[in-house]
Amino acid sequence: MSDSEYSNDDKRHVWHPFTQAQTAPDPIAIRAGRGAVLYAEDGREFIDLISSWWVTLHGHAHPKIAAAVAEQASKLEQVIFAGFTHRPASELARRLTALLPGELNRVFFSDDGSTAVEVALKMAHQFWRNKGQPHRCKYLAFNGAYHGDTVGAMSAGASSGYFNQWEDLMFEVTALPYPETWEDDDEV
Repeated sequence: MSDSEYSNDDKRHVWHPFTQAQTAPDPIAIRAGRGAVLYAEDGREFIDLISSWWVTLHGHAHPKIAAAVAEQASKLEQVIFAGFTHRPASELARRLTALLPGELNRVFFSDDGSTAVEVALKMAHQFWRNKGQPHRCKYLAFNGAYHGDTVGAMSAGASSGYFNQWEDLMFEVTALPYPETWEDDDEV
């Protein structure tokens, strides 16, 4: 496939996030990544400061991670958790919960941040319903924070200003100021 066919297919068939298709510039076509560097089809190099919405913690094409993924994929790539499980998930859940305090002894595996936020909102909602207190339904989020782009996550991130166009879909969330967590140099 030629570069122009590739570009045309992308324009014709891909709806990129946070993009108005009629006015957006052409996306930069990436052919590979290694560590923190993205390599474009046209030869340019970019330092990846986004890492696909903050998920490539260890860089692109990390040899140990690639080997572990390949090993697991040769056995089982994915299985739905609705009525099924598998050893790697159970082992990871056990290891993670051993690090958690108190009665926090379960994990919910999610495939992305928006879904994780959405599930957390539903868990909180269901918790109070199960306790017989359905009136407890107020949500709090940090002012200006981005939590994802599903409806619940957009509601939690409404104060960021990213989602004004979908205001009529969102529910009320109280935005709190982000706490300062650094020390003032004068106080040290």
